[in-house]
Amino acid sequence: MTSHAEWLNPTRIIGMSAYLFAAVSCAIAWARYREFPHLRRLAWVIAVLEAGLFLDMAFSVRWQLHNLLEGEAIRENLYAQRFGPQLAALIILGAAAAIGIGLTWLRFRGRAGAIIAGWGAVLSLSCWCTEVISLHAIDAVFHYTVDGVMLVSLCWVACSLMTSLGILWDSWAVHAIIARA
Repeated sequence: MTSHAEWLNPTRIIGMSAYLFAAVSCAIAWARYREFPHLRRLAWVIAVLEAGLFLDMAFSVRWQLHNLLEGEAIRENLYAQRFGPQLAALIILGAAAAIGIGLTWLRFRGRAGAIIAGWGAVLSLSCWCTEVISLHAIDAVFHYTVDGVMLVSLCWVACSLMTSLGILWDSWAVHAIIARA
């Protein structure tokens, strides 16, 4: 059984706080877009993603998935050969993230806040996938601790801030444009 001290460690608190802040920011933006149904979708989609990442932090879904994949690799006697597939998965993930960033830029051109929010969401999802893939060299960096806090939490905070500030910026910018009209 996991004690509260083990479950609610500083890294998890940072991750849960970051993703909750991003989800709430997206919910605020969603409410501010109420007069613009076509703009609400971005806030809604990112809010759902950020809420999912918050729940992942609370229940360690990414590590359950990682352990499931690792267990399957061990059962199939493939665990020793995992480096190649992990590297291939990371290359595909990097390409998918680059495409996602490019498509976000194209889709929301002229709306800097929406672009930043979209990029934050893409990077958050990429970070999550990177943790599931769990290449040892990346884990060594992500899980390096400073004063009891893993460095990966800096990625979570940066991505969540991009998402939060970007979506709020976009919602305020839309209202400012309408107010001037």
